[in-house]
Amino acid sequence: MLKAMSEDADVTFKRILDLSMMVGRIMLENGAEIYRVEDTMKRISLHYGIVDENFFVLSNGIFTTGSDNRGKKLYAKVEHIPVHGAELNKVIELNQLSRDICKGKVTLEEAEKRIEEIRNLPHSSWIVVTAATCVGSACFTVLLSGTITDALGAGVAGLLLGLFNCFVFSKYLSKVTGNILASLLVTFVCISFHLFTTTVTNMNAMVAGSIISLIPGVAFLNGIRDIANGDYISGSVRLLDAILVFTCIAVGVGVAFILYNAIGGTAL
Repeated sequence: MLKAMSEDADVTFKRILDLSMMVGRIMLENGAEIYRVEDTMKRISLHYGIVDENFFVLSNGIFTTGSDNRGKKLYAKVEHIPVHGAELNKVIELNQLSRDICKGKVTLEEAEKRIEEIRNLPHSSWIVVTAATCVGSACFTVLLSGTITDALGAGVAGLLLGLFNCFVFSKYLSKVTGNILASLLVTFVCISFHLFTTTVTNMNAMVAGSIISLIPGVAFLNGIRDIANGDYISGSVRLLDAILVFTCIAVGVGVAFILYNAIGGTAL
């Protein structure tokens, strides 16, 4: 009888830390800050009765150890978290779940079920992504002092960029190659509008507005916040990743202008 109770306690202990690890994984791969991931994992495990645990979170990995109240080490796990595009809706859902857990509204079984539901939330369709890129490019062009006609040109560039990202970049290209080709495509579209129409007045606004959806704002901001919170390794990695994307975008735009000038184009 006592042996069975001990085995049940060990299973429950493992389930709790597995639950915390899954929450941390989903949050980390979808753009959450390091301190938020660690704090959420600690709060969940503490609520369910785990008082001796250690979570060490990096930008692409989670290290977890724990022991029960008998002092017997029962859990040690390392999990690699690949770099992933941010889906902040999942982070929001997990934040709400952790609040509900800490308020005692969610049992362990219910938490496991909700985490699985959050993990399987569908991605935005290519239609939504493309439309958002198109509208966003047009709107940012206006915010950057472009005219309505400049915004229309940037909207077309954003539309093509959205299609390129959904059907080519995400499926076949690496981060470096994809960002260079995407910014190259956008810049050529903007140059074409400038050459074949007489209504484009602000090329800078068109190009900047069109490529802004490529900017890794979440990674860049989280890198700064992680460094400010003392997570220097993770913050540096995220900043380096963002700087790499910035460089690739600059290369793509620069190559487009160099090719234009090389074939005899006039000054833009």
